[in-house]
Amino acid sequence: MKRWLKKLNLYQKFTITIIIIGLIPMTILSTFIANKMIRDYRSALSSQYEQAALYLSGSLKSMLDTYNTISKMPYYYRNSIIGNDVYSYMSFDNFRQIVYGSNYPAEVMEQERKRDMEEYLRYMNSVDNGIVGVHFLGVDQNGKELDFHSSTLSTYFKDSAMFAQMVGYEGLDRTINKMMVIPPHETKYFSGIVEPAFTVARNYFDLRGNVGNTPYVGTLYLDINVNKVNQLLDSVRLSGDEVFYIMNAQNICFYSSQKDMIGKEIHFSEENSGEGERELLIRTRPDEHGLSLIVSVDTLRAFRDIRKMQTMMYFLLGASFLALLSSSLFFSKQLTKPIRQMMKQMEQIEHGQFDISLSANSEDEIGILSQRFNQMSQELKNYINRYYVVQIKQKEAELTALKSQIYPHFLYNTLEVIRMTALEDGQKVPAMIEALSEQIRYLIGPMKDLVPLEKEVEMVKKYVYLLNCRINGEIQLAADISGMASVMVPKLILQPIVENAYIHGIKPKGGNGRILIEARRSETSRDCIEVTIMDNGSGMDEETLGSLNTLLAGSDPGIKNDYHWQSIGLKNVHDRIRFLYGEEFGIQVTSTEGIGTMVRILMKAEQGGERP
Repeated sequence: MKRWLKKLNLYQKFTITIIIIGLIPMTILSTFIANKMIRDYRSALSSQYEQAALYLSGSLKSMLDTYNTISKMPYYYRNSIIGNDVYSYMSFDNFRQIVYGSNYPAEVMEQERKRDMEEYLRYMNSVDNGIVGVHFLGVDQNGKELDFHSSTLSTYFKDSAMFAQMVGYEGLDRTINKMMVIPPHETKYFSGIVEPAFTVARNYFDLRGNVGNTPYVGTLYLDINVNKVNQLLDSVRLSGDEVFYIMNAQNICFYSSQKDMIGKEIHFSEENSGEGERELLIRTRPDEHGLSLIVSVDTLRAFRDIRKMQTMMYFLLGASFLALLSSSLFFSKQLTKPIRQMMKQMEQIEHGQFDISLSANSEDEIGILSQRFNQMSQELKNYINRYYVVQIKQKEAELTALKSQIYPHFLYNTLEVIRMTALEDGQKVPAMIEALSEQIRYLIGPMKDLVPLEKEVEMVKKYVYLLNCRINGEIQLAADISGMASVMVPKLILQPIVENAYIHGIKPKGGNGRILIEARRSETSRDCIEVTIMDNGSGMDEETLGSLNTLLAGSDPGIKNDYHWQSIGLKNVHDRIRFLYGEEFGIQVTSTEGIGTMVRILMKAEQGGERP
């Protein structure tokens, strides 16, 4: 964190400070208030729907209790056989006698039973305005299946099998003595009636037997208009974004304000009602009939008004953010403008421009700082003139001395080769002198520090030619500088290394060998070049290689023995490259005794013309 802050300028730090001190607390506070509003509204809405759900659940129970009482009426029905227009509700066995056909003359039993049963069903239809159909399915004493039907909406019943299938008569548990509730269905079994209805059913038993031995007589079914349930739901409409579900114990939707869900199996997850979820679920406990009420609220729609307020709050916060940010940027820019101007002037000083001056029109801290800066630049200019220029001239003198060391060393070795050749074969001397003259012209020509690598390799080839004239062409030189020919390198850096390769590597091994020069871009930096000189000479042992690396790292010009300095050329190349490019550049030597030596030159890659 501290390192990151150090990289920021004063302008950025000032802006960030304004944001942290002013905007972040404002954002946090606004977000807290907005989220608390949502939570409180959600809690209030949840409480409101819980009360509505409890009210609906109670109203639904009250309605079903009414039909539960009505479904018990067969036990209290009395129809006088003597006078068919006399009815009583003080006996419990007359309804069974009608079903079994008791007390009817045999010849008219069927007609009389049907008449009395239909009369009773019509009466049941009139008990409550929500009842749209009454049915009785059972068996008589002879095991004959009976079915009787009546409706206030139709006088024609067309399909007994369809009705039995819809109410599940075949799978009916004939031992249940409680009212059963059957989910809504269409009443297509009556002619012309397709309106949905739900059905309540109660088994009727022969109560003349002992306790626990009451034979099944039949089942009474009451079709109830679903509008009775719909009226209950309409009475508690709140926001209009809620959906009511009445579910049975089998997770079948008994009824819903969303009509296409009626009769479908629905599973509600407890996770959906959690904080922050889009769906809010309110549930009631199942009643004695296995029915429970579920209210589902789409919070995205229910919260749209409060979301609009939240959006407006964030809009105002964003506007305040932009206003505060703009003003902070403006004032911080004005405050740091003199400092930025001072930084630009410092860049001029870095490039050697000391004749600069900052305007100091104010008397505040910035003005005082500008005055001190002007004084500093003038003092720095004087200091550079006194000390730095002297040091530069000293460095140039040292570099010139290094270059002057290599010239006589090279000439001495080359002339010695020509002398030895003249003693053995005078016919080669003219060509050798011509090659030498080209090299001398290269050495004492225009004083250039840098030359193209291609030119440096060409001079090395001339030098190897002179060697081969002396030893009858036993040294093979190959160069691979593809793409690097125009790269500028210091003059006379390859010849001393090739000379060392011959004298200390190839010559001790018999004078027959190969030298390879390769140039390529450095793998670590595209701005650097690596030139490698490899030979297959005798190599060096670890002690000799260690002495050579010590020489390169030290300040001596070479290895001193009883007669003269050794490896002065290698050391000279290393020092010149470090003077030109820096301490991290120079040469590296690796060698394996009996196999050969590799010298790696690392320097900067410079393009263009020769540098004086």
